[in-house]
Amino acid sequence: MHTALSLLLLTACTHPSTNLPKYDKVPPFTMTDSAGLLFQGASLLGKVWVADFIYTTCPAACPMMSSKMQRVHKQIAGLPDVRIVSFSVDPKDTPQALKAFGSRYGGATNDWIFLTGTPETVHQLAFTTFHVGDVLGKIEHSTKFVLVDKQGIIRGYYSSLAAEGDTESETHGIPELLQDLQTLRKD
Repeated sequence: MHTALSLLLLTACTHPSTNLPKYDKVPPFTMTDSAGLLFQGASLLGKVWVADFIYTTCPAACPMMSSKMQRVHKQIAGLPDVRIVSFSVDPKDTPQALKAFGSRYGGATNDWIFLTGTPETVHQLAFTTFHVGDVLGKIEHSTKFVLVDKQGIIRGYYSSLAAEGDTESETHGIPELLQDLQTLRKD
């Protein structure tokens, strides 16, 4: 009985964030935001953030993803410790193009940041760190949203294509993303 009670107490005290996987740590990076200002990735430390990889001339997936990210943005608006970061996988995207693209979805705000950078920086982040795309020689990117904790560690990948109410066990969509985001905020 004593062992069962101890196990129950130990399980009850385990923080839910420990159940989330830990992937790569996001390295320091410098990019340009939609206002044309330098953006230091270190400014995201201490914040939980959601990343996606898009480009402004994308014909199908990016507008759909940004529309779904707009829903996430509405849920997190005003939370001082949460950000959304949309990385362009097209180094030709200018700050002006990012600003125009973001504004269609309510983005390019203090809490939803659109970034562009050199091919090398974008490749390091998209391919090497987040494992969601490649930009050297071709533009390819995932439709996943990525959750990053306050220490800059990737904690989850979520489908931007999952339908509302989809209960398939392998599908982790926006509701799960928002739930895990709240869990990480408590850390």
